[in-house]
Amino acid sequence: MKKIALLALVLSILFFKNGIAQQRFIAITMDDLPFVGEGANFHLNLIIDCIEKNNIPVTGFMIGESVGPKTWPVLERFRKVSQGLGNHTYTHPSLDQRDAEAYIAEIEQTDHKLQDLLTQPKYFRYPYLAMGEGLKKEKVLDYLASQNYHVAPVTIDSKDFIFNQQLLAVPELERRTFLKELAPVYLDYILIKTLDAEQFNRSNHFENRAQILLIHANLLNAYMLCDIIQLYKALGYRFVSLQEALSTFPATHRKNISNFDKNTAFITAENNDGIDTEIEEFKLWD
Repeated sequence: MKKIALLALVLSILFFKNGIAQQRFIAITMDDLPFVGEGANFHLNLIIDCIEKNNIPVTGFMIGESVGPKTWPVLERFRKVSQGLGNHTYTHPSLDQRDAEAYIAEIEQTDHKLQDLLTQPKYFRYPYLAMGEGLKKEKVLDYLASQNYHVAPVTIDSKDFIFNQQLLAVPELERRTFLKELAPVYLDYILIKTLDAEQFNRSNHFENRAQILLIHANLLNAYMLCDIIQLYKALGYRFVSLQEALSTFPATHRKNISNFDKNTAFITAENNDGIDTEIEEFKLWD
């Protein structure tokens, strides 16, 4: 733990010494709404409370099947406070395991069911960040374009699901104590991935491009979102909407925001094979 905390401190110093202490921009996106975890409305309200307290925009992505009469009012509150709700399919399938027609039907079903919750501009986030390949990929992209959907990219993947699994593995009455140990490890990982993303921007002359963080609506972030926000405030970031973030991207990327390749910083099925090798180091903490 001490080694990780020291590493975070050193990296923070380097972050500013390398000349990137100028104001940076970040958009927070949150997948799998209304909630993946226990006590859905209670924990989702904790997330909304944090967003409201910090007065920042957050774009959430909803799984249509999970939205019902009990969660609808809470999502209305999320929309009012966060200013953004997008489509995350109906049952959260991977495009790698569905044909284009079935996948498009998932998008349509959510679009129809949640039309009164979805905000403008319309955003879509691929479950598992899997965009498919070949003709199947093109069919889905063509459909999204025909429905005026913008694909929401990711430049910083928090890999929070791994940390959340560790939290859920602990008996419920012991989780608050365990979270005190887990929290700095999680934040250190986000910090390192943020530094990686900024290094990518500098190496590719995208110095003014905003970052887009991916986190999930899970138990971990119900208690950690405010800490994540404070981390970015300490690093000098200003929080912007997804729309504002995308306006800072190179024009070629904005024009065809879905066609990312292995040479970009975007996390997609094409350049994300699963768990980063670095994450293993963060799992072996004591």
